Amino acid sequence: MIEILKNIYSFSFHFLPYSFVLAFIGVVILLISNIVESLKKNSEKLRLTGIFFLLQLFIFAIILVIIQTTIITKIRNEFIIILKNPDTQIIQNDQTFGKFTSAEMKIELQKIKESQPHHSGTEREMQLVLLTNGKTYNIKVAQDEYDKKEYWIFFDKYGFGQSSEEIGRIKSEKFK
Repeated sequence: MIEILKNIYSFSFHFLPYSFVLAFIGVVILLISNIVESLKKNSEKLRLTGIFFLLQLFIFAIILVIIQTTIITKIRNEFIIILKNPDTQIIQNDQTFGKFTSAEMKIELQKIKESQPHHSGTEREMQLVLLTNGKTYNIKVAQDEYDKKEYWIFFDKYGFGQSSEEIGRIKSEKFK
């Protein structure tokens, strides 16, 4: 399901510039319809066409945001399911936030939630490797630059939009 949504999003995203052009044309048509109205000609069809061209941009953008949000939510849910699998192992490549066993790391990462962005960035990062069912994935845990107890989680299984995608954030007292 995630792959299908990702393909729909990627395909649709290429049409966004055309949507902006249509919206611009809609604004021009609306301006022209005002001139035509002052000349006492039938401007109602022009006005409706302009409004349609303008509204399609907002509808298209809302659909893209809904698809993207759905994809991220599904990836986060799949991530939690992978972490709950008893055969899943997490290998800690570095000890930026301390040394943890695989079980301890799984417990911390299962706290992942969607977080509203607060326009900050990340500072320190820790790289992890997730091993499950013979597959290997990279996880990056990055500390928020303002809230030192908040950590951003990046997962590379789908590479939606980039090599790894932020799929959520956790609050942790254990990471240092």
